[in-house]
Amino acid sequence: MKLFVIHRFKDRKHAKKKLKKLAQNLSLKIQPIFLDSSDGNEWKQKAESAISQAEATVVFNPSSCKESENAKWEIEKVKDAGIEIIELNKNDDDATSILRLKSLYELKEEFENCFSSNSKDVFELYKLMIESSESLIQRRQKTNAFFITVIGSLLTIAGLLVKTGIINTGSILILYGFSVVGLLLCNSWRNLIDNYGKLNKAKFNVILRLEQELTAQIYSAEWISLGKGLRPKKYKSFTSTEKNVPL
Repeated sequence: MKLFVIHRFKDRKHAKKKLKKLAQNLSLKIQPIFLDSSDGNEWKQKAESAISQAEATVVFNPSSCKESENAKWEIEKVKDAGIEIIELNKNDDDATSILRLKSLYELKEEFENCFSSNSKDVFELYKLMIESSESLIQRRQKTNAFFITVIGSLLTIAGLLVKTGIINTGSILILYGFSVVGLLLCNSWRNLIDNYGKLNKAKFNVILRLEQELTAQIYSAEWISLGKGLRPKKYKSFTSTEKNVPL
């Protein structure tokens, strides 16, 4: 998440430290953008460019920023761009601002805005998402089968070449070639499994949200019975297990 940080130079060290701590505590991937206003007019161009790319703006130590013409100029530019402003103070807890930052990072409001209050077609959409999720599982299984076949074939061919004497100490580099190809395939396979897991999680977030409009919430009940993924003895995700195979 790209954050444009409006601050006074004297507070820069504290701002970086606080954002780093927040990112660690909340498990957020934050890319803070700090600019130096001593660059003259070039700084304003950089600021406008950074603001246009930022997902949100942090005003660090607002009372101090109000005393700076440069900081006030940045705040006005952010308001004109319609970008969310989150105020963080040097010493305060900032509980409300932190919750707002987490909500923006997780795109909760945008997610909720995708659902209409009109529940006329909810059940049809619910069935569609379940079918989509099942289709994704089938694609995932086919992907796993493909990589197992290809990597298994590489191992078989390499073994045959060694056994028949085609590869010897003088042509050992061919085996290194097989190894490199195998490693690349395994890395691609692992990334695909990870992305399939994230996509499936997103689909179930939609399914669970649609269930809130129905009289029975069967998938929500199933997830609760499994400890919501917080009890490893009850449930461990397929993705975390599958990723061990290419590794």
